[in-house]
Amino acid sequence: MKQPSRFEMSLGDQNDLIVRIKQNDAILDPDKQILTGLIEFNGWLQHTLQEKNISINRLKNLYFGNSSEHGKRKKKKKKSGAGDLATKGTSNDVEPVEPDESSNEQSPDADTVKNSSKNKKSGRLSHAAYTNAEEITLTPEHKIGDQCPEDCGGKLTTLPPGMVVKITGQGFAKVTKYKVEKLRCNLCGIQINASMPITLCDDKYDAAFKAQLSMLKYYMGLPFYRIQSYQNALGIPLSDPTQWDLMDTLANDVNPVFKYLEKFAANGHLIHADDTTVKILSNIKANALITDLKDKSRRGTYTTGILSYVNNHQAYLFYSSKNHAGENMLQLLSKRDNELPYVKYMCDALNRNIPQELKAILINCLAHGRRKFVEIEDFFPPECEYVVKLLGIVYHHDSITKDKDLSDDERLEYHQLHSKPVIDELYVWLNKQINEQLVESNSSLGKAIKYMLNHQVALTQFLRISGAPLDNNILERALKMPIRIRKNSMFFATEHGAYVGSMLLSLICTCVAARQNPVGYLTALQINKARVVKEPHLWMPWNYQDSMLDYHLAA
Repeated sequence: MKQPSRFEMSLGDQNDLIVRIKQNDAILDPDKQILTGLIEFNGWLQHTLQEKNISINRLKNLYFGNSSEHGKRKKKKKKSGAGDLATKGTSNDVEPVEPDESSNEQSPDADTVKNSSKNKKSGRLSHAAYTNAEEITLTPEHKIGDQCPEDCGGKLTTLPPGMVVKITGQGFAKVTKYKVEKLRCNLCGIQINASMPITLCDDKYDAAFKAQLSMLKYYMGLPFYRIQSYQNALGIPLSDPTQWDLMDTLANDVNPVFKYLEKFAANGHLIHADDTTVKILSNIKANALITDLKDKSRRGTYTTGILSYVNNHQAYLFYSSKNHAGENMLQLLSKRDNELPYVKYMCDALNRNIPQELKAILINCLAHGRRKFVEIEDFFPPECEYVVKLLGIVYHHDSITKDKDLSDDERLEYHQLHSKPVIDELYVWLNKQINEQLVESNSSLGKAIKYMLNHQVALTQFLRISGAPLDNNILERALKMPIRIRKNSMFFATEHGAYVGSMLLSLICTCVAARQNPVGYLTALQINKARVVKEPHLWMPWNYQDSMLDYHLAA
């Protein structure tokens, strides 16, 4: 059989053809049924194959990683040429994207927008970048006011000093062995040992060592067995169980600060939350013992990331358990002061993130809505490019507010002036696609459009609420930390181990956000643990150095 020629029909064209067949009196009724059936089957088959391709494409991205969106768009432009969308239009009445004429700033499309705040990549760093460095002053053999050594008759004056940076290798652990010499009286038998240094009265592993180990494990994501293998290769063995014991001890010392950090974060004015999966072996083993098929108890375990903005500080919290983000948010907000107003809560639109009992001003992530169109752009190019380009203009406006360092109220006014017309245009187009049945409502494109329509208010809160962010990207970047741990270490053995890891990661990330040295901070908490228990509020990353200074001055 000869291969038939290929042609494509939109859903509207197929419906029009069916109507013409039914209205044609020259065609017998049985033939009408056959023809309309073939057309409907062809439409269903095309739709099903398209959905399968989209699902396979998502599966490939899940397993092999998604390619760079910027590179993908650049490659597409080479094929089609820049500006195709603005000149050709689409079959579904996609309008060209026009810049906002009311703005004094240019609003290029998303492909050409570059964030001016990003610095060029370079391997060279200024000496000022090394904040935790020993500084040694080198003085010349001559002094200010001495005669010039060239015998020119002049005198030496001062100049700004130069800086030279020298970086030397240093191991993670330094081991010192003390050989304690002993004497014994040959008459009375008394034994006399050499005097011991004061440092030997402490634990075998000092506070700084535990702090560095926590960074390797929970910030760098190195599993204990890998650290053990590395240390064995260096001749400084450090067993896997010993590492866990040290982290358990460290967690016990810093637990008062973590408890206060929860209370502090609960009183924030803006909170981000999101989930990622985690494996806890004890839970997996417990689930395997459940034989009752009617048991509907939750099996999965999740790591919830929470970022709270409190005044000028950022507090990060992580929880690894069976609870979802919404349930962890309920527990956190139960510690919130009652006189405070409702918190602004940024999350994605999953139902589990928004329990009915939660009292908050809901803000949904615009990047999630955008991502739904990016994922299917290869299958619905004109429509998806239109949506992505409009949202690109909104993000460009937001980058301008950041570059100008506008306040929350000024940023809100700017978006209302420049971004609201773009959003209004977008939602007019989205509603038109559904109301006029220009897209199949059950297709991937239809579902993406309905997602934007169903959550319109929460997705566009940045046009109404001062300080409302566009997306949840900052927390999704923070969730890369527990994801890194999951990819390297695979699992936590117990719920207690998951709690220890989450606690230490919370303090480390909060410390990094405060631009403080996490090793120095965790070391200080251990050394001053007696005072930390009594006054944990004085030992936050942003004020612990003042507490240490006050103690030394009082002493």
